[in-house]
Amino acid sequence: MTEPPALLAIAHGSRDPRHAAALAGLLDAVRRGRPGLRTALGFLDLSRPRVPDALASLLSEHEDAGGVTRVVALPLFLGHGYHVGHDVPAVTARAGDALRRPVRLIVAPPLGPDPLLDRALAYRLREQGVHADDPELGLVVASATAAPRATLDAIAALRARGTARIAVASRFLAPGLLYDRVRADVLAAAVPIAAPLATPDDEPPADLVRLLLERYAQAVSRKPAPAPARPRRRSHPADTAGRSAPGPRSAAA
Repeated sequence: MTEPPALLAIAHGSRDPRHAAALAGLLDAVRRGRPGLRTALGFLDLSRPRVPDALASLLSEHEDAGGVTRVVALPLFLGHGYHVGHDVPAVTARAGDALRRPVRLIVAPPLGPDPLLDRALAYRLREQGVHADDPELGLVVASATAAPRATLDAIAALRARGTARIAVASRFLAPGLLYDRVRADVLAAAVPIAAPLATPDDEPPADLVRLLLERYAQAVSRKPAPAPARPRRRSHPADTAGRSAPGPRSAAA
């Protein structure tokens, strides 16, 4: 019987050790969701192991069990961009070329956009007592790719419209310096902010784990990723399509 492909999760990396710890915990949850799945975590920069070392270790660890002949490289990124379109395929190809034996490498789609990602964001919001579908809520979606003051500007825009209750969803896969800066600014503005999707201190949202497993399965079967869900209500003019969680008054930061 042919062994299923192994999973190599590829993240950007961070100088903050919580980042790698949170992603390692996420992969632990993935293995619990699919017992027997062989996994490894590699980074493009700032953290170790780097992708080539992670791939080599993954192969050597399972050499006695018949070896790994196929590997799904899963970008742990929340959307398409330069890292997903260029860095991940290039690094994966170089890592494969450096191996001593042939291994089929399959690059999976990134994690977002996807309805499961929206549901995971909503789960983290509920931990703060906030419901994303509350008709009176002004929802701001903060992300690592936004301009430094974008989150505060979105909060100010909602307040200028008379929105009394505002919350911030965190479109960060794991904690790090950027999230800490955004969180400090948001709390100083007296607005609640959700935790990153994965943290080193608790279980990741079930929908996030399911999303990783679905991306893995899509890569194995070559099924296309689903289109993002359309917002159910009209969004704030500052909203960016496909980047906000459901909400009547939302702004992507």
